[in-house]
Amino acid sequence: MRTVDRVFDDGFDEVAAGSHRLQPGRLLTALVVVPLVLMLLGPRTGGAWAVALAACEAINWIVTRPFARGAPVSQGRRLAYLVSGVALHLCWVALSLLFWADPSPGAPFTAFIIWACVFLGGVSQAFRSRLGLIALTGPITVAMVAAPVIAPRFEGPQQAITVVGMLAFTAYGWVLARRNLASARSLAAAGRELAEQKQAAEAASLAKSAFLAMMSHELRTPMNGVLGMAHALEATVLSASQQDHVRTLIRSGDGLMALLDDVLDLARIEAGKLEIVETPFDLHEVVFTAGRLWRPAAAEKGLDLACRVEEGAPAWVAGDPVRVRQILFNLLSNAIKFTAAGQVRLTLSPAPGGVVLAVADTGPGLDEAARATLFQRFSGAEAGGARRGGGVGLGLAISQDLARLMGGEIEVETQSGRGSEFRVRLPLAAVEPPLPAEPEAPPQVAPLRVLVVDDNSTNRAVASAILEALGATPHAEADGPAALALLRERAFDLVLMDIQMPGMDGVEVAARIRGGEAGDPQVPIMALTADAMAGARERLLGLGFDDYLTKPISPAVLAEALSRVEPRA
Repeated sequence: MRTVDRVFDDGFDEVAAGSHRLQPGRLLTALVVVPLVLMLLGPRTGGAWAVALAACEAINWIVTRPFARGAPVSQGRRLAYLVSGVALHLCWVALSLLFWADPSPGAPFTAFIIWACVFLGGVSQAFRSRLGLIALTGPITVAMVAAPVIAPRFEGPQQAITVVGMLAFTAYGWVLARRNLASARSLAAAGRELAEQKQAAEAASLAKSAFLAMMSHELRTPMNGVLGMAHALEATVLSASQQDHVRTLIRSGDGLMALLDDVLDLARIEAGKLEIVETPFDLHEVVFTAGRLWRPAAAEKGLDLACRVEEGAPAWVAGDPVRVRQILFNLLSNAIKFTAAGQVRLTLSPAPGGVVLAVADTGPGLDEAARATLFQRFSGAEAGGARRGGGVGLGLAISQDLARLMGGEIEVETQSGRGSEFRVRLPLAAVEPPLPAEPEAPPQVAPLRVLVVDDNSTNRAVASAILEALGATPHAEADGPAALALLRERAFDLVLMDIQMPGMDGVEVAARIRGGEAGDPQVPIMALTADAMAGARERLLGLGFDDYLTKPISPAVLAEALSRVEPRA
């Protein structure tokens, strides 16, 4: 069997599959040729040849079916195809020799035509495999070269021309076949290399996604403590300076969360999982709110931040306000970061088919080298060292990706030493403003009994503080077994469940609760996780959780979620 293994090369299976696919064409050819053979060679000889051809084609069709379907094939099946392919080829070789031996004046020319067609057909079909090439062109090559020499049909110069012509034709065909074989092998090697690179890239992408999910958890966990306690502190009685300190702490934490969200958005964009949600929104309000939020940061550097809406710019448009706001925040952040003195301007202008949002600054500008890498991820644009302001170089790259997802583009006009202007062209269609909605009352949170399960003591303290501020009665446990034991003894209205815990994770705890191992199996369970990757919500809801919240905990979002829970008897 080892000898057989060495016989069949990589391209042999493809030759067999090609033989199966080409059979309809061969049958059409046979339908034309068989009547001529019967007429020229007689019913006995022609009929015998036709029967032999039909038998070979039938066997070939049966043998090659698994190859055409891509099914696994044994070495025995390969050997069977080799025999059937050679037998089918020999049928046509026999026909050519019958015509060569026929005394009719035109018979040798018919043999020439058969030789040429069968030889070129074998070369075109079997060039992917050295073994296939030898099997499907070897017998016809021998017949083409040997027949004119062993059984000459011509005399003198005609005979010499015939022999030389056959030699030249077969030599050219074999040179062409060898070149095609080399090209096929090069392409096959390139294909294998490309497949390996694709597999490596997919593996790297999966590894990166896993890394980002892990980093999301590791970063959001401490940020949950920082922002959670800051929000809890903000709700207490503080002096004016203390309130200012807390707001600065919250604003700084929000800035870090924005950076983390940029990294996660990058992963979603690369995975093709970031979706644009189109809804009517007030574009004027988005512009002026962005200016109002960034004006304190500009004032700290002594910059004037001006917002202007030009005449004709639509107020209400259809688009994704979250992504538009994200682009504006990134552009304003960069403009303020890199501008030492002067002003930053945010302008909304009408444009054919949409709008233009422009952010201009009086900073140092960019040279050509910096512009070339401006929208590259992790590049951090600098102009001759003048435009150094920190950052990881994600904001502009993600903003460009978001703009293109919305059908737009970001352009930049800049010159070293003369400032920069970034123009965001977006196809936001003007729409009618929606009818005024009734003012929403703040969510009413019932005095719920809430079990908090989290292995991190800071997270437990944060969740308990926010729950107490919302009027709930929290009880915290550090691991799954303790939570299950408590649920067997006491009834709760809600379980806030961390997902990633050592030993028994939140998914297993939830499964045991739903399985009736700890009190009421229908108690609402809310996942509280730092995993903000795409698909996490759907995955957890499918595992039996009733709701999903991400860390850091937002008091407003938690209050909204608690308002949907009713106290249990």
